Amino acid sequence: MATYAPTFEVSLMLCDSAASAEGKLYIQGGGWDNLMAMSIPFHQPRLGLAIIIRVPYTETNRVHTFQIELEDQDGKVLGLGPDPSDPAAPRSIEGQFNLGRPPIIQPGDAQGIPVAINVDRQRFDAPGNYSFVMKMDEEEVGRLSFRVGLPGGVAIRTQGR
Repeated sequence: MATYAPTFEVSLMLCDSAASAEGKLYIQGGGWDNLMAMSIPFHQPRLGLAIIIRVPYTETNRVHTFQIELEDQDGKVLGLGPDPSDPAAPRSIEGQFNLGRPPIIQPGDAQGIPVAINVDRQRFDAPGNYSFVMKMDEEEVGRLSFRVGLPGGVAIRTQGR
């Protein structure tokens, strides 16, 4: 007899800014996967993550934790914010939830939770591929990749930060 292991489904979208209210996501400038930098290092004024977590019926009424990290193309976890090389810079965004079952839900139905996260002044020190990686209860459930590039692929470095 096969056993059923319910899994979380996660939808991730990059945007310029995101907000969550009353069970909905509000997204500004969403759906992109490329950032064009005029020079490196590059600060993106705001990176928004619009997330929908689909919670399986059997995983309701329990505390769950999620963690989001930013990785470079080599899989190295980067610091978040204006100075990712600072040892005090956060290395992840973490949260938790405990979703109940409303009386109208049918057995087996999954429920969605909208989550909006904004990271201000994220610095990128090199062009290349980057990924936001989401883990649920310490297991990877989603990966959202994007590219930071320079016009024509030319590497330009500025002095200072």
